[in-house]
Order: sequence, then structure tokens, then C-alpha cells
Amino acid sequence: MSDIDEDETCIGRGFSITHQKVMIDVDFMDRKLRGCTEMTIIPTDPLLRKIRINSYDCDIVSIHINEIEASFEYLFSKNELKLYKRSSVHQHHLLRKKFEAFHATFEYGNLSINIPKSVKIEAQDPKKNNETCIQTEEKEKEPDNLDDQVSAKDNIFSLFLPIVVKINYSVKNPSTGLTFVGCDIDDNKYPHVYTTHIPISAATSNWLPCIEGIWDRCTWDFEITVPKTLRDMWILSDSSKSLNGNHVYYDKDSIDDGHLLNEPNDHLEFKVICIGDQLDEFTTPENNHKKTVCFSLGSLVSSQFVSFAVGPFDEINLTNFCNTDKDDTLGCDSVEVLGYCLPGRVLELRNSCMFIYKAIDFFVREYGSYPYNVFKLCFVDDHPTSAVPCASMVIANNNLLFPPDIVDPIYSTTRILTFTLANQWIGVNIVPKHWNDIWLTIGLAYYITDLFLCKLMGNNDYRFRLKKAAEKVCEEDIGRPALADPKLIPPIDPFSIEFISLKAPVVLHILEKRLTKSGPSWGLSRIIPKLFLQAMGGNLINNTLSTSHFLKVSEKVSRISLDIFAQQWIHGQGYPRLRIIQRFNRKKMLIEIGIRQVQDVETPPKPLTITDFFDDAKYYVDNISIPSPLPVFTGTMTIRIHETDGTPYDHVVEIKEAFTKLDIQYNIKNKRLRKNQLKKQKKDMMDIDGLGDIDNDNDFGVQYFGNILQSEQEMKDWKLEEWPKEDEEKMSDEAFEWIRFDADFEWICLMWVNQPDYMYFSQLRQDRDVIAQYEAIQYFSNCKANSAYSTVLLRTLMDSRYYYGIRCEAALALVKCATEELNWLGWFHLFKAFQTNYCFPNSSISKSNNFSNLSEYYIQCVIPVAMSKIRDKNGNSLIQVKKFLADLLRYNDNSTNKFSDSYYICSLINSLASTLISENKESYEFNFNLNIPENKTIIETILSEIERLQKIDQLLPSFQNIISITSLKIKYNLSKAGVILFDFQEILRYTRLANYSLVRLTAFDVLLKLGGLRQSPFTRYVFSTMFNDKSPIVRRYLSFSVSEALALMALSDQQDQTPITTEQMIIEDDIDKAIEQKKRILVRANISGAIAALKQEIMEEETLKEELWACVNSDKLDYVVRLNFLNIISLLFDPKESRVITLKIPNSRPRLIAQIIGEGKLIIRKETTEKEFTENKKLPKIKIKISNIK
Repeated sequence: MSDIDEDETCIGRGFSITHQKVMIDVDFMDRKLRGCTEMTIIPTDPLLRKIRINSYDCDIVSIHINEIEASFEYLFSKNELKLYKRSSVHQHHLLRKKFEAFHATFEYGNLSINIPKSVKIEAQDPKKNNETCIQTEEKEKEPDNLDDQVSAKDNIFSLFLPIVVKINYSVKNPSTGLTFVGCDIDDNKYPHVYTTHIPISAATSNWLPCIEGIWDRCTWDFEITVPKTLRDMWILSDSSKSLNGNHVYYDKDSIDDGHLLNEPNDHLEFKVICIGDQLDEFTTPENNHKKTVCFSLGSLVSSQFVSFAVGPFDEINLTNFCNTDKDDTLGCDSVEVLGYCLPGRVLELRNSCMFIYKAIDFFVREYGSYPYNVFKLCFVDDHPTSAVPCASMVIANNNLLFPPDIVDPIYSTTRILTFTLANQWIGVNIVPKHWNDIWLTIGLAYYITDLFLCKLMGNNDYRFRLKKAAEKVCEEDIGRPALADPKLIPPIDPFSIEFISLKAPVVLHILEKRLTKSGPSWGLSRIIPKLFLQAMGGNLINNTLSTSHFLKVSEKVSRISLDIFAQQWIHGQGYPRLRIIQRFNRKKMLIEIGIRQVQDVETPPKPLTITDFFDDAKYYVDNISIPSPLPVFTGTMTIRIHETDGTPYDHVVEIKEAFTKLDIQYNIKNKRLRKNQLKKQKKDMMDIDGLGDIDNDNDFGVQYFGNILQSEQEMKDWKLEEWPKEDEEKMSDEAFEWIRFDADFEWICLMWVNQPDYMYFSQLRQDRDVIAQYEAIQYFSNCKANSAYSTVLLRTLMDSRYYYGIRCEAALALVKCATEELNWLGWFHLFKAFQTNYCFPNSSISKSNNFSNLSEYYIQCVIPVAMSKIRDKNGNSLIQVKKFLADLLRYNDNSTNKFSDSYYICSLINSLASTLISENKESYEFNFNLNIPENKTIIETILSEIERLQKIDQLLPSFQNIISITSLKIKYNLSKAGVILFDFQEILRYTRLANYSLVRLTAFDVLLKLGGLRQSPFTRYVFSTMFNDKSPIVRRYLSFSVSEALALMALSDQQDQTPITTEQMIIEDDIDKAIEQKKRILVRANISGAIAALKQEIMEEETLKEELWACVNSDKLDYVVRLNFLNIISLLFDPKESRVITLKIPNSRPRLIAQIIGEGKLIIRKETTEKEFTENKKLPKIKIKISNIK
């Protein structure tokens, strides 16, 4: 499908769909839909006699075409995705053929409908046809259509009269596409149902016969019939429990408040949320316990973005947050925004979504009108992803909601929900033309999302997060395919989507910089609205956007060629690694610069990780080479030189070769100005006390950050030390203050510059750009530490004028200065900073928490994290660090704080636990000095504090049980390091159904990573849960946990570890054993050795083999999960052309026969079979090698 245009698809299929009407009746107790759908299709082939559509989990009752009954057949059914009962993992190649056949039906459908002979394909009225042709010719003349080809679909559609295909069907609890929650008698959740969209382009057809995909678009009508209330639901299911008051519903929030939901909740009304506009709602004539709600969507939308949800939702009009007196109301006036949540979560919904109206205003003002009439946000339980954008609505996970006293999820929730809103413009209304164009729709949606967040949270926050994202791209983009990967086809790996979501918006940012630098002043700010306008005006063929069309529009607007940019950043792999040297030529008054690209020789091999292990293994087995980075990246780069007069001079240079030599003319010739400036700067610094004012600039117009703690007493109290006099002399002799490469962030790269430290010092204190400040801190954190570095970083940490992200980085960089050579100066500075800001005077006891200032809250969280990273020469944490962090946790006081401290407590216990883990990776011995009473006591204290908080969280749950989740992860890390022995009974308690779903997932993850798959009872328990658990999110993510656990078995040499107790310490004296252990680790360090080790380990694990094979043959799991396990099995087990069969043979056991002879007498005698059977007490199984097994 990815290589077929829309008009070609229509001709290949023989018809195209123009409208679909869906009528469904929801039965909650049976988890069933009874439906009828009418598809209006227009033939494109006069000889059309068969119609193929997608329908996988639906039971078809009848099909009529133009009210005439039609016959039909399944070309492939999901029930066929399995092998015979006695098959094994070694027959995976036979099952693979079935999966390939099933996948082949995605494009044209698996349900074939025969058109009755009495139904003729009739031509359209010629007059109407001429009118349509005239309209099409006018469209061709529109100047904004930049595509060379104009779709002929309008002419094709008008040739024949439409026909109506009516399908009556039912679907019961499908494994994919539709989720029922809270429908069991013993379930404590509100009953509701909603659609899901996993996998992409293969989900809707599991509950609705349709044409699956994202390119077949039509208008939609929905009539959804549901019970009126919860009471009606029980009446309809013939249940009396609701009537006598025995049935009780409750949720987590009601338990927390001490109130159980009871009989009055039976009157909660069911609400229906669906795509499009609600037209009508009426009582169903046949049954007054039901109601029918009607919706209509007049915009063309593919089945991938069709969605609905039904449940006892509370409705909130989020448009009411718009303040017409203070805010721009362009979006609020044109779009109604509605929020839906389950009872008891209205406050969380209001708090989490109050920004939405601002986002709509921003998008409408910057990018054009909203594609639909209404925007709906519906929050449900157990959704397998965070949020799914659909046409005019979003179905999101309840986990995104947070109350007003929680501050940590603010950014993540805001970005996720804003992204789903941006998808209404690009992603739903506009779709990728081919699958390898999906990077563009994802990237553009995230790009405009981040621009809104820039307006909401400030430019410093935007640029800092962008820089961190670019660093993460450099960390992960090793051996990865290109953004526009031609091999990308559904089902798309979620990890691939995650990487595209990371890299694509950063690539678009550097494209924006290059467009504005090389061409006119406008860039994507003009290109994106132009694309949206083309979509609204019908000038994008079928509203599909291709990479080539996007580049063509960009070139036309900017008037520059983007072929090389696309070749390197869109169709190419990797990123540049730059080593830069510079020096000042005093004779010629030039700055000589050399830029060398070394990515072809210095890019490290792709690291083996548990998330990518099986993909890398597949590449290795199939002899597919891992993509290498391009040897040369080209483009413009801005070099900013801050000369002695304090003025930055920008020089735009062109990078064209692997080594680029540049000569940049120096501007200031009077060097005395530099010396006078340094003297003036030093005098001003001596006159300043405290923080100073942000607008207090010196005579040279330069603002100095970090000019605090300058008095003699403060320097003595804080143990501060200025730069040595030798460095000051060097500063005065330099021709410029500092130099920055790629100052405008036009490259995604790693860069090493041979600039001296005092230049980075000036850059940190004088440059207002957060990226420049961040680069300076990174330099200090990577160099050998000294007391002057520690002073600079401390002043950065303490100066509130810096962006809080820079202050956090400074705190983490101080860890490098906490060494024995510097008398643990970094530790002292961290302690002093925390004590000054958050503790009582001259005490290590913290004051009552006050999180009203978010910047200070993040600093308060990060300093303990930095302290926990301090290590001595043996890799162990300092005893004073452990004591201080233990006191912070023990005496933490949140009584007067209006915000929750759940996340702060989690940060503290994480920091405390990490102090117990040695970081000496080269040593094969654990030495925690437990023979020292003080060490022994502090370790016992830390472990008891963690246990105490864990028990409190069970009684008084924190937000989303975050403390219990963190405690489980901590205990796993401690157990893996050999500090404690994790009790499997404790883990199993957290996996029970009564616990919060995220807690259960964490517990299962810990169980598996601690070797659960090596023990048959645990293996059966995990897979049984995966098959039968009530929570769909648990069922789905258990499959990923099993995959990661298998990858961990391949990559780690897990031997039985004895926990460190207070009675002993582990010291490995056996050199031979240590060498053998190192050998095993080295074997698993490469992909071939890891695969061989995993094969060897699971060879005898019969239970694991059985459960894995049961997974790929089970119709309870969705297609993506089954395919994932099939890929794993194919990698680990060799195919065998054999099978075990059972032959029916005469019974070898003797029989007793009674014969009546009369007069009340009978004779009993023994009868045997043939002699050869009686001689064999145990019949052997016969193995027959055959071929072409089907």
C-alpha cells in the first residue's frame, strides 16, 4: 500500500467508499456489540463482481447489496492464525506462512462479497458527469496546487452509480480494537467501553466491517444504542443484584476519600462520545431501558481515526476556562472543547486540561481554522497508550490526570495532550502519503506542539529541552535507519515510533534555522499554514502529505534547494561528530579554525540494549548490515565570537568537506580595552553583595550572572576560590573572550572545541543563551576538577537568575568536584547550598516543604540526587552523604505545604538507595565496610526507612502509588547489586488484581527481570495473567516485559547472588571464578555470543517453550503481541520439518467378557488382542518426517 497512490488504490480495488453509516447496540455484560453498517461505494470498474473489505473479529450474520442478499466468504480469518495442537516451537516457520498470508489481506481485505447477478453496475447520468468534470477542470487551474498530477478520482467516481452494501454482524470481546472495562460482577471499576487504534491501520476492522487503512476516506454517521443508566444495564442483563442493592461500584478515588460508591450510582447516566457532531438522542422505541445517540461527521476520515466511547462519564465544558477579557478568543469562539472523565475525577480533569483553550487559540491563530466543529477529550481506564488522537476527539488514559496538589506531571501531560490536539491538523486531517512519510506528520505535530509550549513556558525552557532532545538523538541514533525509512511498513514497532517522535521535531527545528538563515526571513512559520490551507482547500490529493511535496513547498517559499539537506537528515543515517581547533594569528589578525568530521572513525558500535536486542539479533541472523553514519554532513554554521568590547560578532560559514579550514577576520584592534574591561569587571564584582539586580549591567553593556557570594566572609564560609592569577593574565592576553560554534543550533551533532577553561567561564557568566550556559557546564563536568571550577558551579547553582535547568545541571556537575584530592569540596558546596536554602540555620534538618516556587522545588529535588552520585576511590558512597539523606527523609515535613511531596519522597529514597550500590565496575568484590558499626547502622536505617514508607503507601496511597512503584524498582536495583535478597512473595503480593495497574506492571517487570522465566511456576503465572487478566493494559505490557526479560537473560550473566547482610560482606577470593565470570560477560558483549548464550539457556526450559508457543497460537492476544513472540521464537529455535502424530491402534490391554449361559449362570473370560500388542506394555509415539505440512 505504501507504494500505491489513492487513485491507483481505487482502481486496483475496483471501487471506492464515499460514506459509511454504523448502527451498533452495546451489551456491557456480554462484552458484545450487535451492529449493522451500510457502506456506500462507487464502482470504478464496470466488470466489478466482488467487493473485498476488512473484517477480522466480526461474526457476519448477513450481507445485502442494494437490498438483495449477497453471498460472502472469508479469504483469511484470525481463527486460522494457529497450528495444530501437538505442534511445537520448532514449527514456527509453518505459522510464519500463515501470518504472512494474514498480513497480505490488510491491503485489499479478507472478506470477499459476491455481488448478486441482479445488481448491475450502471453508468452515472451524463449531465451530472459533465458538471463534475467542469468542477475538476477548475480545480486543476488553482495556482496553489503544487503537485504535478491532479487526481482523476473525481472523474472516476462520477462514471457509475453508487451501490449500498448492508452488513449485519456481531462481535464479542475482540482482542484488538475494542476494550470493555469494569463489566464483571466482581470488578471495582465503572463499566465503560472504548475503541483503541493498535496496531496502526489494522484495529477498527476488528469491531467494524470496513475498508481498513489511512488512505481510504469517507464521511460517517453513527447511531449508538446503550443502556440509559447503570441500573438499566443490570435490568437488561437480567441481574437482580443492582435492584436489591448488593452490587457496589467504587474506584480508587472513592476509597481514598473513605466513601464507597453504592446503590445511588445505579442511576448514573451512560454518555456516548463519538467522532463528529451529536445530532440527536432519543429513547429506543423497542426498549425504554435503552437510548440511541446519533452522530455525523461530514469531513472525510479514514477508519483508522474512527472512535467512540461509552460510559457513565462526567462532562465538563473546557471552553469556560477562556477569559474573554484577558485572552485572545479566536479558538474559543470557533471550537467547543468538551472533557469527559469517570465519576470522581472532575477536579483532576479541570486541573489537567485548563490549558487546552490556549492551545487551540494558538493553533487557530498561527496555522488556520480547526478542521472540525468540536474537540472532545475522553479519559478512560486501562488504555494501552497514553492518548490516541481520532477525528475531532481524543481517547486518553486516566493516568494523565493529576490533582492540583501534584506538580511533577505538568509538562509531560501538557505536551501529550497538546500533541493530540495538533494531530487534528496534521496526523488525522492530513495523513502521510506513504508509510515512510509518517516521520513528517509526527514531526510536524510535535514541532507545533513545542512551539506552543515555548509560548506557554518560555524560550529558555524550549531551547533547553530542545538541546537535551538533540543530545538524546546523538545517544540513540547509532545503527538506526533513516527517518524516511523505505522499509517501514505496518505493523510499526512502537520503539520505532518513539525514536521518530524524538528525532523528527529536532530535524524540523534545524530545517527552520537553515531556511531562515539562507532564504527570506520566514521559514516553517509560513510553510506549515500553507500546507494546512492546501488540505482545507482540497489541493492535497486525498489530504496526503509526502516528503517530496513538503520539500517542494519549502523550496518554493524559501527559494533554496533542500536536496542535500533531505539526503543527509531525512534519508540519511547518523549524525556528525566534530572536532574543532582554533587559534589566533596575531600577525595576520585572523582567527584560524579547523573543523574535522570524525563520525566515520569515532562513532562507537551500537550498544546492545534490552529494548533493541531482538531487532539487532534479527539483523544479524538475516545478514543485514547496520546502517553507518554518513562520512560528511554539509550546511551552514554560525560561529559567534565575543570580542573584547563585549559585542558578539556572528560569522556564517559553509561546511562542505570532511575537514574545513576557516580564516575569520578579527574586528577589535585595541587590546588595551580588554585589560581595562577586566579591571573594571573585577572592581564591580568587589562592590556587589548578594544576588544583585538582573538589569545591573556594567559600562560595557554586559550582564554578569553568578556574581554572588563575593565578600571575604562569604568566600571564607563557603570555601570559595577565585581563578589563579596566571589564568587572569592569560585572559587579558586573549584576543577575544570566548567563541561559540553552531550558536544558532543548526546542527544535531557532538562537538569538541579546544577552548581554554577561562573562556568557558566567561561564556557561563556572560552569555544569556541557555544552550551556551549548558555547554559551559558540560565542559566543567568533563574536565579534571579543581576548586575554581567548584566555585563557578556553586555560584551558578545559587544564582536564581539562571534558568532552573542550568542550575540543576550545575548541581550535578558539582559531583565531579567531590573528590578526595579536593577534600570533598563538591560535597561541601552541595551540602551548604541545600542547608542555606532549605534547612534551618546551621542545621541539617530541613524546614517544612514549600513547593510554591517550581524552580526552587526542582533544585531541592536535584541536590540530593547529585549527592548520591558522590563516590570515593573504591566506588562507595560517603557515610556523611548517607546520614544527611537519611535525615532528610526521616525529618521530611509536608504539614504546611499545599502541594504533595510524593515525588520528592521518591527522589529522596532513590538517592538513598543509590548510595548503597558500589559503582566500581572493574571490581568483582563487594566491600561495604560492614565491619564498621557506623556503616552497618546507616545501611539498616536506610532499608528500614524504605520499608516504612512502603507500608505507609499501602495504608495512605500516594498519587498513583508512586512510592510503592519506586520502592519496588529500588529493591530490584539493590537485589541486582547483591545488597538485599528480594522476597518473591512480596513481589507476588503486588501483582494481585486488587492493586493499581501501574503497581502490578512494575511488580511483574521486577519478577521477570529477577529471573522469573527461569522458574516454571512463575512462568506459568505470568503467561496465565497475560492471557486472562481483566486489565488490557496489564495483558499488553506483560508481553513487552517478557521480551525484555528474555533480552536481559541474553545480555547478563545472572548467577545466584548472596545478599549483603549486616553479618558479613562478600569478598571474591577465587581468581579462577572471577576470570570465568569475566569471560562469560565478554561472550555476551557481542550479538552473536548473546544469541548463543540465550539459546543455550532456554534449551531445557520446556515450560517457557510451551507458553511462548501458546502465545503465538492464542486468539486472546492482539496481532502485534503474537507477531512479536513469533519473531522471538524464530530467532531462538531452529525450524524442523517434522511433527508428532497420534495413530489409533487396537487397545493392548486385556478385556473381560461376560457371557450368559442360562439358569442364572454366566461365564467370565479374558479376551486379548493380537500377540504383538499384548507384549508391548507402553506404545511408542511414531515420528514421521514429511514435507509441505499445512
